[in-house]
Amino acid sequence: MSKDNHKETLHSERRAFIKTTVLGGGAAILTGIPLVSYFIAPALKKATGKWVDFGAVEDLSPGSIEMLTYEFMVKDGWLVLPQRGFVWAKSNTDHNIKVFSSTCTHLACNVIWQEETNHFLCPCHSGRFDSNGKPVAGPPTKPLATLEHKIEEDNLFVYLTF
Repeated sequence: MSKDNHKETLHSERRAFIKTTVLGGGAAILTGIPLVSYFIAPALKKATGKWVDFGAVEDLSPGSIEMLTYEFMVKDGWLVLPQRGFVWAKSNTDHNIKVFSSTCTHLACNVIWQEETNHFLCPCHSGRFDSNGKPVAGPPTKPLATLEHKIEEDNLFVYLTF
């Protein structure tokens, strides 16, 4: 084989390799975008919220802290699953209401209200919060989240994210 033929063969092999690489890469990208968006997009979706009706405000005992439970269906990716949980509602004697998340700010365990000690207790690491949700003992350093709420037609609605 002559030197010129050898160079020509190398050039045509390089062109074929580059052409195959570019076409293969383009095909991979074109197929990959829909696949990635189908499988990954639901996981990257921002948390959405919903106003949940907890019933009549008059059912709350003034001067107490009460557990209010909820359950509703949520579309999570491709599944529709029940969303269950609870919040804590503090009702003052002048009917001012404060709603706390039930989630500890340390490691997201559920806190429980202990009326005898007047504290929220996190059973996971003995974290304690006062009746206003401020940390007073244990590892938590941030207060319990106060949830947005409103009263419409004498019912308490709380905005929950999921």
